[in-house]
Amino acid sequence: MQGSSRVPRRALVVGLAAVALLGVVGAGLSWRWFVRPPVDGPVPADAIVMFGGAGDRFGKTVQLAEEGYADVVVLSDPDEVGEPFTAYGFFCRNTPYDGYEPHDYEAICFDPATHTTRGEARFVAGLARERGWETVNLVTTTEQATRARMMLARCWEGEIHSVTVATDLFRPARILYEWGAMARAVLERRDC
Repeated sequence: MQGSSRVPRRALVVGLAAVALLGVVGAGLSWRWFVRPPVDGPVPADAIVMFGGAGDRFGKTVQLAEEGYADVVVLSDPDEVGEPFTAYGFFCRNTPYDGYEPHDYEAICFDPATHTTRGEARFVAGLARERGWETVNLVTTTEQATRARMMLARCWEGEIHSVTVATDLFRPARILYEWGAMARAVLERRDC
């Protein structure tokens, strides 16, 4: 009788150790991928690319363009059903609006075929190949940086420099979302 109670206790200890190990690994990966991902900062590039999402990506993208990091700005600007205008159409048309003055660099707005990071990566990769680009600055939120860079690298062999902005949403929820999106990118969508 005493021997049979040891097996469940041993199984419980092994199970708890496995859960603790998964927790430590999960926390470490969360820190590395979503809280403090490797970022390069901006460099002189062929283009500044902004993927869609939370945070002041647009403000950072415009700042980099105004500072002269590239002569081309590429903005993910999906058409929203029922909306008469896109969010950044005024900017790509070079029309003054809400404190933004006309600019002397090219701005390209695009509606990705699928409103996903993968759809954005595919569009940007095609444009980069068409124009012979070698280097881009990719503007995303901190939480999305690792996955966005990975998705673009799968579609294009050029040099990608990550520039991040803080998210304006509840960060733990963003990290949980990114875990799901990263799992899908790694397990299901492993190509461009």
